[in-house]
Amino acid sequence: ALADGAVRLGPGADRDAARASLAAVPGLDDRTTAEIRTRALGDPDVAPPGLDTPDSWRPWRSYALNHLRAAGELE
Repeated sequence: ALADGAVRLGPGADRDAARASLAAVPGLDDRTTAEIRTRALGDPDVAPPGLDTPDSWRPWRSYALNHLRAAGELE
């Protein structure tokens, strides 16, 4: 999908368009898509599905979760 341009993750890529195109890739689940958005796009407000995050963490949920992982509070 990256090679044929169906998914754009480069500088300036639209985050919403990337989310939609990643969701269309066979074999990628929601958790993997969230991880790609966080790491490849630097999206600061992504929470993996199934993980309850408070609204007060918006728009920095990705950063908060990475901090908790680094502190050993999350796996």
